[in-house]
Amino acid sequence: MLVKGLNNFTVQQITDNYVFKHSERMHMKTEEYLPVDRGWAWIILLGNFMVVFLVIGCTSSFGLFFAEFMVEFRAPASSITVALSVQTIVFSVSSLFALNIGSSLASNRTYIILSGLFGCSAYLISAVIKDISYLILSQGVIFGIAYGFSYGPALVVLGRYFDKKRGIATSLGNMGVSCGSLVFPPVIRLLLDSYGLRGALAVIGGILLNLCVAGALMRPVTFYQDKTDKIDHGQKVWSTNSDVYDSNNVKIPSIDEKENHIIKADPINYYNLSNVVKNSDIIQTSSTQKQKLQGLDKRIQTTKHLCKKVVHFKVLKNALFRMWIPVCFLGIIGCVQIVIFIPPHAKDLQISDSDITLLVIIVGASNLISKILLAYFIYINLMPKHILIALSLIITGISCMFISFYTNFVTMTILSVIFGVFGSVYFGLFPAVLVDFVGLEHLSGAMAINMLMQGLGLSISNPILGFLRDMTGSFHASFYLMGTTLIISGAILFLEPLCRRMEIRRTAAQYLQTQIDIQPL
Repeated sequence: MLVKGLNNFTVQQITDNYVFKHSERMHMKTEEYLPVDRGWAWIILLGNFMVVFLVIGCTSSFGLFFAEFMVEFRAPASSITVALSVQTIVFSVSSLFALNIGSSLASNRTYIILSGLFGCSAYLISAVIKDISYLILSQGVIFGIAYGFSYGPALVVLGRYFDKKRGIATSLGNMGVSCGSLVFPPVIRLLLDSYGLRGALAVIGGILLNLCVAGALMRPVTFYQDKTDKIDHGQKVWSTNSDVYDSNNVKIPSIDEKENHIIKADPINYYNLSNVVKNSDIIQTSSTQKQKLQGLDKRIQTTKHLCKKVVHFKVLKNALFRMWIPVCFLGIIGCVQIVIFIPPHAKDLQISDSDITLLVIIVGASNLISKILLAYFIYINLMPKHILIALSLIITGISCMFISFYTNFVTMTILSVIFGVFGSVYFGLFPAVLVDFVGLEHLSGAMAINMLMQGLGLSISNPILGFLRDMTGSFHASFYLMGTTLIISGAILFLEPLCRRMEIRRTAAQYLQTQIDIQPL
């Protein structure tokens, strides 16, 4: 019985060795086909740029529509911020769906294409509404879905196509934010002057259809993996009494031939067990072994599927990511809302419409310069990425605390420049920081939770910011709140060394436990 058990263990060990070496060769071949940091990866970067340019550029310029909606419908600021609050909630839920549960139903490319249809529909409906409350449906629900289906999936695809150049690619892709902020304000202003509010909304809806074009460029990574599998495995298998062949009439190695391959690959370990193997009678037939390998592959695929379903829960064990959660919850409030509230605040200061548009353009131009400098700082590795985010959040927050001193166009220009330079650093670096904190394998789940927390932060803050304006008669209290959240979020990031030590200890303990579990009895 002991010899028979040892024989079974030995043959299984030989089989596992072959499967491991074969899968390792398959992985190496797959890596050769994947255009990481080269080839189609730059087209993916272009597609990501288009998504960010259209979605974030349009969203950051919504402040121009904000002021027009208040005039057109004689509505208080809180009624419009409610629609924006609903938008962020829907954005969070749709991002969570697209990046986790929905990933098994459709590809990221599909969701980005659908976002173009939803975005166009949202602005077309906004163009024909008769009451401000319908903005909750158009801008809140429908555009929230478009936002969630486009932004998160585009960043995930970009992260999978870049490795060594991921930081630079993320910064270049997010230059779409500054370019969108630079292009959309004068376009919207021109449309408002030429066609009015409703005509401008309809034209912007048509422009958002270009998201479908950007989505079409987002070729999934599985395209190359499937190509590799077809080259290596073929489509069909047929057999004779003694041999098995694939669809190209190439003979598939038998167990004996696999065994000979193992002998050549690792002769020392094999011949240490040769006396046992030679006397055994349990070497199985090709068909039986094939069934075992198929069963093993099926179990591996099932395990991977289950892991994908729960990955967003496992990532919460990471101490660095737990530190990041309040950062994205609080930091997003100022990073998104300041540019939206600059136009209506400038209107309260009796600044002309053309100058208000110029303020938003200044934000975009400063943002573009900031992106170029940011890419250079990343290239020379001036300082860690999370420190760059922390400093930019704190500087932007401090500038908001001086809102009472911005009383005319010149002083508002100072706020626009500061926000343009520092306010967008968060968006340019947070995907790369997430990869540094949780690793590429947990990026999708971490991104989903990040989007969820950002959405919660915006959905809670939007009605509060609007309510503060209605209660005080000015946007000063709103800017004070945004500045406070920015300073707190930036300060939290300086806890990174402590959280990293905690994560190292946790990872080391997990590794030691794994080693203990796999030790033979």
